[in-house]
Amino acid sequence: MLNTLKKNGLECLAYGLILSLFFSKAIPNIILAILSLWTIIDFRSIQKPKFRFSSSNFLLAILIFLSFKSLLFGTITYDLKVYKGLLLIFWLSIVFQKIKSTDKLKTVILCAITLVVVSSLFLIALYYFKNKNLPFSNTAEVNQLLLLERPYIGFIAVLGIFLAIEKAISDPSLKKIWIINGLILFLFIVLISARISIITIFILAAVYLMFYFKISKLKKSLILISLAIGFVLLIFTNKNISERFFIKSNFSESLKTASDYEPRIVIWDCAYQMTKESDFKILIGFEGYQRIGELFLNCYSSKIENESKREYFLSEKFNSHNQFIDFYLIGGITTFLLFVAFFVKLISESKSDFFKVATVVSFLLFFIVENIFYRQFGCYLFGIFILILAHNKINEEN
Repeated sequence: MLNTLKKNGLECLAYGLILSLFFSKAIPNIILAILSLWTIIDFRSIQKPKFRFSSSNFLLAILIFLSFKSLLFGTITYDLKVYKGLLLIFWLSIVFQKIKSTDKLKTVILCAITLVVVSSLFLIALYYFKNKNLPFSNTAEVNQLLLLERPYIGFIAVLGIFLAIEKAISDPSLKKIWIINGLILFLFIVLISARISIITIFILAAVYLMFYFKISKLKKSLILISLAIGFVLLIFTNKNISERFFIKSNFSESLKTASDYEPRIVIWDCAYQMTKESDFKILIGFEGYQRIGELFLNCYSSKIENESKREYFLSEKFNSHNQFIDFYLIGGITTFLLFVAFFVKLISESKSDFFKVATVVSFLLFFIVENIFYRQFGCYLFGIFILILAHNKINEEN
């Protein structure tokens, strides 16, 4: 009886953490502290991890390598601000051990995603009735209408769409509800003009068609062409989306607009220039994150001619906005290849199930445009979904 209450209490706290994650920064940390204390007290009941050659080994190798390098260069105090995100991912796998029902965990995540999207839609509706327009092109008003920043709320909506489709297949009794849920999330992504999320959905639709949908090659080709046409039409016919993709009357004008308004064009060029510095070692990168931050600011100061844009970049202190580039800068080719190997192995482990592949590819594409490990929310999210994939793999082996 006591063990049952303990187990149920841990599960409820874990689900509470997930639900609060999308609405608060402090509450998930408070719940995690309680779960951590509970786990430490009940340490004997924790299953000791068995060594398996899995994708998580590459992530652990990155953490060990970077931590050892930081200790060697004396930069661990500053670098720990980033490394603690990686530590959080591994700690979640221990704290959430008591959650045995992957299906229930997915349902809680989907409900949390839907709740944050519906709440944002309510704020958007209030704004529209007041101002009679939707500011989803390139304005500062966007993030005021969303409970999370546009890239992140678009990203979780993508994850929610595939969770909803999976639920519709596994739970036919509520099929219509899950399909409507997924449709709402898709329309929300289109409404807020989330670029990487729109691209991700079309890429994954193409992946499903090519590798998982059993039809003739001719039919596949026709559907692929239809998908491509649909993607182009969506971009060119939706004013907000076309502005988000910098679509202008000609290519040179589009390129100029992208250069003016897309921060990553400047950031990634700065990252490339930084690798030419004498203290950058191709095998181990720069000595620490403090040096990387200084070089980014120096590059913004010298490269950006427009004064207001330069001040914006300097005040925001933009990081690399690409986790692969970030690992290359901090750990050289060593951590870059380890991170690539992590995704190769993760896709290999997941390839039998499209919905697992959809999760992995969604994270992969998001890592290309964001530094997820710099954010507490990103680390929580990544840790929870990696846990789901790990649970599925263990269940299959059993």
